Amino acid sequence: MTKRFISWIFNKIIIDKTYKKTPINEHEVYWCSLGENIGFEQNGKGEDFRRPVLVFKKFNNNMFWGIPMSTKIKDNKYYVKVLLKDVEQSAIISQLRVLDTKRLDEFIGYISREDFKRIKEKTINIIKN
Repeated sequence: MTKRFISWIFNKIIIDKTYKKTPINEHEVYWCSLGENIGFEQNGKGEDFRRPVLVFKKFNNNMFWGIPMSTKIKDNKYYVKVLLKDVEQSAIISQLRVLDTKRLDEFIGYISREDFKRIKEKTINIIKN
């Protein structure tokens, strides 16, 4: 698969120069410009290099830990099956990363409190072990 680094650089420059303040809260899901990344790091998709991302931990109004979401359902300790707008998805907890709110685009929805609790527990368990 050919990587699209040059295209992503142009998008990244626009995102960085754009001023937008997106108020966020934990357990919300947004379209997020993740970009074109290295190796097995989760990429965004399409022309905008976007993918749904769960706000896992808000640090301030500009920075948060985000967990990329996928419609691929895998049964392992790094994927947590959740419902988002009545559609099964996976939170890919092994791809947890720090993100700037400038990368966020439109709000998609919420993860239930129960699903969010399971994601938190599994993430903490991975960190502990």
